[in-house]
Amino acid sequence: MLVYILGVLFALVIGSPFDLSKIVLGYAIVFTSVLATGYTNNYYDAPIDQYATQTAFSGGSSILVHHPEYRPIIRKIIVFLYSLSILLGLAFTMLFSYPWTFFAFVVLSNIIGLSYTAPPLRLVYHGFGELVTMLGASYLLAGAGYFVAKGTIDTPFVLFSLPLLLFGLAVSLYLEIPDKNADRQGHKITWVVLTNERFSFMISMISLGLATLCYVAFSLFHILDAPSFLAIALFSFIPFAIGVYSLQKYIKDPTTMMTVVFRATACIFLMWIFLDIYFVYILLT
Repeated sequence: MLVYILGVLFALVIGSPFDLSKIVLGYAIVFTSVLATGYTNNYYDAPIDQYATQTAFSGGSSILVHHPEYRPIIRKIIVFLYSLSILLGLAFTMLFSYPWTFFAFVVLSNIIGLSYTAPPLRLVYHGFGELVTMLGASYLLAGAGYFVAKGTIDTPFVLFSLPLLLFGLAVSLYLEIPDKNADRQGHKITWVVLTNERFSFMISMISLGLATLCYVAFSLFHILDAPSFLAIALFSFIPFAIGVYSLQKYIKDPTTMMTVVFRATACIFLMWIFLDIYFVYILLT
């Protein structure tokens, strides 16, 4: 919801009209799709979840590890939720006379969510997991909110999504770090499996720094026709600073890995919350 609403709010900030019915129905499309993806990941990752360490943000639920008898019902839930998301997307397109590209966007988003762990593509098992998470945190979630409110995906959103892509990459790498051993045993091809935890901490830090540079550029050069990005640029130094601290802390003491991963990931969520609050403030003042 944080990232979906962010896309909606940005569209409103740059002049799109507010329509609560569109926003609510749009979120119903997103919610059912994301929930289906969660079930799908648990379903197809069950064989390796027994090796994973559960954290607040990663490690799977291990429900199917302890209750394999639930597999048939989970499979039915997955089919139902993806079908519902696509049907809601079709209803939205027809009800609000949106271009058919919106419906195509919904279908493609569901296919990507399904294919993250499900055959035949099994994207995370073939080295595309980080790419999917990057897209999910920008074009698929924020993009859905923006598309719902604006009626199109245009240049302002493409520019606005650049730091979101970078945040998505950082989140993806941080979440993969605790699962390195389980992913390796399950034959997942992730960056941390191919390299090491230090590399993931380093790339995450760089991604957060580049995201900050994006907001600084938005503020200095007025790239987007939107209110000042100065406050966002300043706040974005917080997750970047935590990224720097996390790398240094891990290098000095690798046993702190779980703690610094939690802090760094939570800080990115905090950034998304700040963006939502800031845009609400802009709209109300």
